Formats: sequence, structure tokens, C-alpha cells
Amino acid sequence: MLLLIDANNLLARSFYGRQPFYDARRRPIHAVSGIVHWVLKYHYAYKPNMIIVCWDSVGPTFRHQLYPTYKATRKPTPSELSDQIPRAKKALENLKIVQAEVGGYEADDIIGTLASKSKEFVRIVSGDRDLFQIISRNVMVDYLRTRKSSQQLTLFNHEESYGIDPGQWVDFKALVGDASDNITGVPGIGEKTVWPLLKQGLTLKDLLAYPDILPVKASRRLIEFKDQALLSWKLAKIDGTVPIELPSASTVDVQSQLSRMTLRALGLDNKIA
Repeated sequence: MLLLIDANNLLARSFYGRQPFYDARRRPIHAVSGIVHWVLKYHYAYKPNMIIVCWDSVGPTFRHQLYPTYKATRKPTPSELSDQIPRAKKALENLKIVQAEVGGYEADDIIGTLASKSKEFVRIVSGDRDLFQIISRNVMVDYLRTRKSSQQLTLFNHEESYGIDPGQWVDFKALVGDASDNITGVPGIGEKTVWPLLKQGLTLKDLLAYPDILPVKASRRLIEFKDQALLSWKLAKIDGTVPIELPSASTVDVQSQLSRMTLRALGLDNKIA
């Protein structure tokens, strides 16, 4: 099994969901401790043949080239969180855990690309619904939920849970938009209009070809904002062509002196083998 970790998502969840604590130099390390805890938890639970922790690239991505205000409405990342990113990468490096980051791409794109290249079953760990779109016969998502147990989503139970095909999440965001990413969708078209149509198996392509399927006002809006819908689709779609290859092998070291020192410094003595 190939285990793919959405690093930025887990780091943020750890930052906001754990009680802050600090290293000897009074620097916050609770997010670092959190992501290392998550990675080792899933390593021990699933014993994958390979584990890769995937990071968003620093700076603009290809989506900013398509749409310069992509994610522009987000609040700046607190320095207490951003300062822990290099420390998290160093801690994972000390444990010899493989990490992946490619300039111009988000972790979702790297995960999608690596999943498509794998000949093994793929398990993805994330709290981001954007990754649902790549669920397939060989790819599942451990969806981390706030104050709930994680949801194990496969191709076979995804439709039972949400009523749509995994790939239709792209159509959903193209029509409804996503405020968190500043993806506009089609103004005036909301979930109540779109959801029943998606559950019938319809896609953005279908609705553009036959807009009369929609209520009159929504049909007019879709025709008027067709280009905006298509752009939103491109922004929402995971790019599975990132220039990256699967590593030949990966290991997790929790026995060396460096790894033991790292785990103790993060308050994770219980993870030492």
C-alpha cells in the first residue's frame, strides 16, 4: 500500500486543534508534534510499503497564472504556524520519511499524480474534500473530520455517503464555487439547485450543453457566466501531471539516536520503537 499524507492540512489541523507548547527556545512546536504524530499513527496502523508526505509549494501556483486572485480572500497564515513548516520538514527528515514538494503545484496535485502512478492500493490522509475527486477502485481517502472520527471513503461507499460520483466534486465547485479558495462558480447558483442534478449523474458539461435542465433563472446565469464556470472547473480540478516520480523505496526511522532525540523533543516518546 502507498500512504499519501496531505502535509499542510494536517499541520494546520494540529496547529489549531492542539494546546500550544514550546521548545527550549520558546518556539511553538505543537503543530510539528501533531503532524509527526499523525504520520507515525498511520504508519503503525496500516504498515504501508511506502509513505510520502506531500507539501504545497511556496509561492504562486499554476492556478494563480490562470486566476491571479486564487485564494486571495484567505487571511494571512499566522507566523506561529508558518514558522513551524520548516521545523516539521526537518523533523520528518530526521525520521527519514520521504517528502514531496514541486514548485508551482499544491499538495493535492502531487497526491493526485503519485496516486495515478502507483501500482499499489493508495490511501490518502487529509481533511480536505478536494481530494475526494480522485477516489477510485485503487484510491481511498481517510477524511479527517473536526470533533468526529475519520471517514473511510472508498469508491463503493462514497456514493452512499454523498450521492454523487467522486469526479463530480469538480462540477460542484465549478457551479457553486468555493469561498475558501476564492473560486467564484456561477453567481446565483447554489447547492439546492445543483445537488439534485449532480445526484442524477449530470455534470457541468451536460448542463452547458442543455441549460434548460436548470430552472429559468439559473439557466440564464449559467449561460451568462459560462466562461467563469469553465475557469472555476479548471481551478477545482486536481492536476495529475505534476513532474514527479514515485521513489523506489521509503523507510521510517524511529530507532536511531537522531530520531529518538527528535521524538523526545516533540513530546512523542511513546512513538519510539
